[in-house]
Amino acid sequence: MHSFLRAAAILIVLATPSLADVAGDERDLKRLTADIQAAVVDENLAFLENVLHPDYVHTRPNGVVSDRAQFLASVKQDTAEPNVNYDKLTSSDVKVRLHGDTAVLTGRSGIVSDDAAGTLEGETRWTRVFLRQGGGWKLVAFQATLVPKK
Repeated sequence: MHSFLRAAAILIVLATPSLADVAGDERDLKRLTADIQAAVVDENLAFLENVLHPDYVHTRPNGVVSDRAQFLASVKQDTAEPNVNYDKLTSSDVKVRLHGDTAVLTGRSGIVSDDAAGTLEGETRWTRVFLRQGGGWKLVAFQATLVPKK
């Protein structure tokens, strides 16, 4: 009986992600989120192409939904596609929830941008969904909601 309990305890320990792994994933995902925002502001398409999942979906605060290709075209400033010029993106209050190889992040962002509809300056609440693939995290979905000004 003792050997059975010992074996069961070992299996539970091995099957449970270590706190170090979870903390590392949380740190990596928060850093990746900041890097994605910097890449959007800097129009770093090479970085974005590497981190966005092929099925990426981007939902803007105004309700416009873009697939991966449309989003990348909107970031690039020298295309015929309608684009968004991001002057500032900052994050705060970032929370990470891990579910195996899926991570759901929520947070707030300060934003200054302009597009054909005009200038947007304020705060958003957002959700990002990442999948772990090939040893790294890929962003699958993003959705933002504008926080009403007080």
